[in-house]
Amino acid sequence: MRRKRGRTVDVEEGESYYVSMTDMMVGVIFIFIIMLSYFAFEFRSATTRLTSAKQPETAALLQTAANLTRRQADLEVDYQARVLCVPETVLSETGGGAAGERRCFSFAPPSKVPTQSVSTADAQRLLMDQLEADLRDAGAPINGDPSNGTLAFKADQLFLAGSATLSPDGQRIAGQVAQTLARRLPCLGYGAPAGTGCEAGGSKLAMVNVVSQTNLDAFTPEGQRAASLALQRAAAFHQGLTAAQPLLAALRNAPVGQAGSQPLLRVASVGQSQEAASKVGDDQTVSIQFLMGT
Repeated sequence: MRRKRGRTVDVEEGESYYVSMTDMMVGVIFIFIIMLSYFAFEFRSATTRLTSAKQPETAALLQTAANLTRRQADLEVDYQARVLCVPETVLSETGGGAAGERRCFSFAPPSKVPTQSVSTADAQRLLMDQLEADLRDAGAPINGDPSNGTLAFKADQLFLAGSATLSPDGQRIAGQVAQTLARRLPCLGYGAPAGTGCEAGGSKLAMVNVVSQTNLDAFTPEGQRAASLALQRAAAFHQGLTAAQPLLAALRNAPVGQAGSQPLLRVASVGQSQEAASKVGDDQTVSIQFLMGT
């Protein structure tokens, strides 16, 4: 009889895991790249700190000095020769050293701290922000955006119709404007006591113009009357401001006696000629223009 063979049982062996030499070398190189990147970054940071320091030598020494100790000592300094001498005993942690002996070092003159001043544009922006906030709080009807250096008001809110006489509301508005100008302008002009919050050596105003603007037909009697009314209204608003706050009349753009010294608060009018312009006094605007000095 033929003998039956037993069924062969397949045995699944566990899958082998191994790291090839190439993979291992790639991993080692990757680690070295990370280390080199770290050291390069640290080197660049340290170099930047040293080169940008006011005193590079001092900055370099302070990086190695990890245990500075305060000591009381009598120093001798020759400021002309830039020499500093200290007792030799101070240089020893235990106070050793020959009594009466000195160790001397040379030093560089201290760096001058630059004076930080607000730029002219920043000073004007700050002024207009302050004036706008003050007048908004007071309820004054500002017309337009003061960020362009101008506080504008509609003439019909300030004056009686067709005249250069301030209305009761106009007098109230003039008083509010004068109050905030008297608070802010002394720091930016001359001739009046400046407050304690004024920046020494800061920017100054060259001119504060009270301007009345109108559209007119220059070739008609009505247009000529409109131009005259605009100038009268600018002068009347100027007088209303200085009457409410006499300090404003004392402000100047330069010290008294200096060449070019003029009152800071002045008057002007602007008329744009055009055909079929509106009636006398209509659509006029009274504004205060602030011009900073250069």
